[in-house]
Amino acid sequence: MRYFQRKMIGFAAVMAFTLVYAPLRQFPFGVDAAICASFTVLVFGNALRRRGFGLFSGDDAKPLSEILLVHACCLTALVVLVRIGMYITPFLPDWLSTPIGADNQGRIGPNGFQILQSLALFGLGFFEFRLLTAKKSAEGEERAKISPWGKPDLEADRMSGLRLR
Repeated sequence: MRYFQRKMIGFAAVMAFTLVYAPLRQFPFGVDAAICASFTVLVFGNALRRRGFGLFSGDDAKPLSEILLVHACCLTALVVLVRIGMYITPFLPDWLSTPIGADNQGRIGPNGFQILQSLALFGLGFFEFRLLTAKKSAEGEERAKISPWGKPDLEADRMSGLRLR
């Protein structure tokens, strides 16, 4: 799936936002649903670009329930971060809620909280992308890394260190 280009993934995310927001714009959750759709396309598009369909099938694939649980948790965090930004802005101190600058046409720029919020959303997407593209390690290999000895070998090693002199 390396033929997915980032431009095409970005275009698909914009289209997903538009196609979800257009019919739901009259509802209060329309923006949330559109942001979630766009986030899903971005994360899974880049994960498929990296790992291909091996993300869902193959030896290194994680269980589908784990993938969906991680994605649901990240979508919940995404909606909470966006909604916090909408409701907490009037209670922020001036240095965090004052716009950083304006352009020649008089349009104001983002404030400090919006920049921090954007960085948190980017970090959330990067976190989920890394979780999705990480290869699944076998449970036996992890135990072998933790304890290289079996139980009898461990007892023998422990007893050899307790020799009487």
